[in-house]
Amino acid sequence: MIDERIRLYEQGPLLDAAGETIRPGGLALTDHALAFCSLPAGARVLDVGCGPAASVEHLIGGYQLAAIGLDPSALLLREGHRRAAGLPLIRASGDALPAASGRFDALLTECSLSVIRDAGRALAEFWRVLRPGGWLILSDIYARNPAGIDALRRLPIDSCLCGALPQEDVIARVKAQGFSLRLWEDHTAALKLFIARLIWSHGSMRQFWCRATAQADPADIEAAIAETRPGYYLLIAQRPAH
Repeated sequence: MIDERIRLYEQGPLLDAAGETIRPGGLALTDHALAFCSLPAGARVLDVGCGPAASVEHLIGGYQLAAIGLDPSALLLREGHRRAAGLPLIRASGDALPAASGRFDALLTECSLSVIRDAGRALAEFWRVLRPGGWLILSDIYARNPAGIDALRRLPIDSCLCGALPQEDVIARVKAQGFSLRLWEDHTAALKLFIARLIWSHGSMRQFWCRATAQADPADIEAAIAETRPGYYLLIAQRPAH
């Protein structure tokens, strides 16, 4: 069966307006998370859902980390190789990681877990490839009003917005996998700035939705968003050392 869902993260109206990263917070939020984890130079980091690989390039060039990017989108990986031909990028899904168990010191997934169809399996894979004591750095959209989630799920769109969960559900899933929660921060202000950038580029969010999602009714999208009241978070967890 042909998948007719719109991959929002591959659409030109979003890519053109979002800049080098296609998520709220950009590299500043990545830096904030890395400061919390204090990874030493040479630490092995896997960026799951790396998109056009801005974070991978930043981790390697700015922190001297042994970073690898992974994404299922051939289009976005091509953009990453246009950025820097030598970046270590792999095409694969976050719920089936082509990596040995205990391979990484940290795993980064920015606005990506909510797009993976089987998030529970993905979290199990994150646990598997992290060494004991390894860090999980997760940022994503969450639903501040769970009542709107069903309306979001019905939209024919693949995006972190449509996979949003309530805060308590996100934390429960991470803990259920065995991770110890170290940090939860609300960064909804970064989401608002991201939306402002889209409005600046397209004139209004209605115009953005019309250009990016021809198969979906912008009025349905806006109604679902208004009901769900999406926010943005940073979660840092750790695989216990023992």
